[in-house]
Amino acid sequence: MSTTIYWFSGTGNSLYVAKRLADELGDASETPVRYPMASGVPPESVGGKGDKIGFVFPSYYSNLPRIVRAFAEKLKVNDGTYIFAVVTMGGLGQGSVAILDSVLKKKNLRLDYGRGILMNGNYIINYNPADGTKAKKMLIKIDKKISEISSQINAGVQSVKKINFSANNLYKNIEALDSHYYAEDSCTACGQCVKICPVGNIRMENNKPHWLHHCEHCVTCISWCPAHAIQYGDKTKDRRRYHNPEITVAELLKIHQ
Repeated sequence: MSTTIYWFSGTGNSLYVAKRLADELGDASETPVRYPMASGVPPESVGGKGDKIGFVFPSYYSNLPRIVRAFAEKLKVNDGTYIFAVVTMGGLGQGSVAILDSVLKKKNLRLDYGRGILMNGNYIINYNPADGTKAKKMLIKIDKKISEISSQINAGVQSVKKINFSANNLYKNIEALDSHYYAEDSCTACGQCVKICPVGNIRMENNKPHWLHHCEHCVTCISWCPAHAIQYGDKTKDRRRYHNPEITVAELLKIHQ
């Protein structure tokens, strides 16, 4: 019996949840494996009778990030596998659970368990993210929710909380939205944005980042820029940068090296 958690994260919220789930799932004889979706789909089939696999990822407009959809579509899962999903969200996330369920059904699979966890908002393009003090306080509530979810997954509970809603119109042509990103003169040309982008959408040109128009819109680049030099149009100049206070940039960088 084994448990594997496939995760995708930009600002670190979903990675935090994946790590905490891994700490609480399984038993002393079995350590769950955490596998970043940004590393690509494993070539071999996974799971089997008695095994568990899980997807942990953020909700984008109550939809699936494209990298998550592509991963789920290509992943080969053996019959009898218990499949769960935990979606990190700032608002409506159960629509993302419903869409993942529909992707799995097309592969003659089923989602056995699905939940959303309300996290600190991180979408700097639309609003000012939470400050550090508030973010750390909210982790106490988040940890309690993760423990509840872990107990249910360990028990093999069959329960999917979802709503059949997604804002597909907001997600259409999302890759073109990176034309609004730019780097101010305070950019140090450190290249961290290039290294941390989960879809390889940035390269350095003339010592400034240049976006390549296949953006996931995960706001990873703007959130982790050490100089706070990356902006999105005129919306983000006076806004805080957010990343999960318990996740380090090194944890995200190492999966792209």
